[in-house]
Amino acid sequence: MVGGFAAALVTLTTLLPATVLAETVVRTGDSVSIGVNQIVENNLYAAAGNVSLSGEVKEDMYVLAGSVTINGPIGADLTAIGGTVQTHASIGDDFRAVGGDVVIASDVGGDVFVFAGHLRILSSANIAGNVYFYGGEAEIDGVVEGDIMGRADLFFINNSVGGTDFSARRVVLGDQANIKGDLRYKSVYDLERSANATVSGSVLASVEEVDERSSVVPLIMFLMAWLFASLSVMLFFRSGLEKLLTGLKNNPARATLLGLASIVVAPVLSIILMVTVLGSWIGVGLLLLILMLSLISLVMLPLVLGGYLLSFYRKQNRIDIWAALLGMLVVLVLINIPFVGGLAIFLALILTIGAVTHAVYKAVRTYK
Repeated sequence: MVGGFAAALVTLTTLLPATVLAETVVRTGDSVSIGVNQIVENNLYAAAGNVSLSGEVKEDMYVLAGSVTINGPIGADLTAIGGTVQTHASIGDDFRAVGGDVVIASDVGGDVFVFAGHLRILSSANIAGNVYFYGGEAEIDGVVEGDIMGRADLFFINNSVGGTDFSARRVVLGDQANIKGDLRYKSVYDLERSANATVSGSVLASVEEVDERSSVVPLIMFLMAWLFASLSVMLFFRSGLEKLLTGLKNNPARATLLGLASIVVAPVLSIILMVTVLGSWIGVGLLLLILMLSLISLVMLPLVLGGYLLSFYRKQNRIDIWAALLGMLVVLVLINIPFVGGLAIFLALILTIGAVTHAVYKAVRTYK
């Protein structure tokens, strides 16, 4: 199906005249699509719920979206942040991605840097450089000319690879695995190796018993610090938080739009300003303001989340220690749910940022 779609794109490209877009293109909205007959001569910046590229980008592409689909070639680097990121066309240089599910189905001319729950490099892909992966599971069925490095729960290799140097709970070599250099790894379990897998260099393994509590203690410490920060904010700003919660409940759509604008549109605008001479300082200031707003909202998240949930039971908007404890408990549960839990926390953060942004706007307007 993918092959037929790609063939259709090639046919359309040859039959229709190409539309050359401006040197640097910035696109935002609910959905952004670059058509098969469109060419971006320089860089492309995109932020939306869904972003798809079927045309061509001559230079770099930077994208922030819930879903990213690349069906057209990119001449240089691709940097993508999204729930799902799929590339079905060549990338001239480096590929960087942060997401829940990342799929690479075509050639990458440089290195691959991925932080994700799941990375799949399909058999149709050829990676000219190294692969750096940090996350849940990496399934590598394509050719990697460089080395594979990083840390994950699972590294599954089933094609030609230059070498490895990573840490993983499980390391699996499939029937087609061919490690041309050294197989260097740290793992909780022994190597799972198919009889047909080959390793040309040395196998340098460090198998260690891991105390499961060692990964739990830092998480507990982090959550306790987060809860302490939230309670400190509650002690000083309880009435303001309750007003913020009331505004969020009365108009959640407004909070959602303001939150998305704060973390999607504003960063893109700051990047645009930073590349100009006159607007560089404004861009830096705007970016710092966004980071501060996000940090404040993150501290307030358990309070707002817990207060919002309890308001359906109490029939009133109140922020107290029970709201803080419930909010932190919900966050703890969501953290342990792969991808969906992280997405839920992200959505709650968007709502909180939007509510904080509206509250700040009202305070400034009242002051004036």
